[in-house]
Amino acid sequence: MALTRFLVLLAAAALFAAGPASAAEDALLRAAKKEGKVTWYTAVSLPVAQEICKKFMGKHPGVECIVHRDGSGKLYQRYLQEDKGNIHVADVYHTSNYGHYLILKDKHLLPYQPKGTEKFNASFVTKHHAWTILRAAVLVPFYNTKKVSAADAPKSWKDLADPKWKDRMVHSHPAYSGFVTNGMLLNIKNHGQDYYKKLAANKPKIVQSALASIPLVARGEADVGAGTVSYGLFEAISKGEPLKVVIPTEGVPLVSSPNAILKKAPHPNAAKLFTDYMFSLEAQQVFANRFLYVGHPGVKYPKGLPTLDELKLEVIDPEVIKKENKNMQNLFRKLFGV
Repeated sequence: MALTRFLVLLAAAALFAAGPASAAEDALLRAAKKEGKVTWYTAVSLPVAQEICKKFMGKHPGVECIVHRDGSGKLYQRYLQEDKGNIHVADVYHTSNYGHYLILKDKHLLPYQPKGTEKFNASFVTKHHAWTILRAAVLVPFYNTKKVSAADAPKSWKDLADPKWKDRMVHSHPAYSGFVTNGMLLNIKNHGQDYYKKLAANKPKIVQSALASIPLVARGEADVGAGTVSYGLFEAISKGEPLKVVIPTEGVPLVSSPNAILKKAPHPNAAKLFTDYMFSLEAQQVFANRFLYVGHPGVKYPKGLPTLDELKLEVIDPEVIKKENKNMQNLFRKLFGV
């Protein structure tokens, strides 16, 4: 009798403990389903974004996930133009230009702590909760192994300025890619603006996205890439593309990509539900499977991806990115003519 009473009390206590959280989660789910959809502005590669949305919708039928994928710069300009016209499309905003978040923080971003992130790596969370780091990667040079031998390949960022790479290189644009902005700031710190004058003299092909340089080099249309995002490159290599990563002697910029809910989100509850999902183990593993670094302690990374401890990391101060963002774009346009 005493044992039965104890078990009843234990079950009641467990129900009471779980009740408020479960009730809040149920209420959020009902509210999100009533809104019917969530719109995600994201700079992550389209296959990754589509996989995240597909899994989210499978878990939460009744809430449609709509992806608008573009580069960091274009998404930022699009959002500002829409906001100026009092047009509100995006619910959740995710890019790789940290400086933009500092500008948007007070007036545009809704503080929200995604469920479970109190256990994350401290480098991926913020005390103000205006954003949480969804994923991180590094910018690295690379080359086509069929066109360039290991002995002849660049070993540093500085090597890319060698005239032997004239008409053999591809470079992405900082007005489009937050990763490239980080790379420019690192290289100017180490080598000065003359470095980019020498790169421009090598007449590289110019593409928008840092990811766009990968297929160009894989096809042999360029022998060397002056910098791309590590996750896209490692994934291409895992699929058999004739590409090789260069780990420059000067180090690599670690680019953290924040994710935030917008204050004027037309579907605020769906935005919270989707944000909670993106920081769940299931979604974080999707990012990790694609060679991205994440904050969740439970993920398993694919073979071949170096740990962050194995890399010489350079972290550019977000305030510097905010201050120098336009200057980098203007310098690039002046030197490269695009």
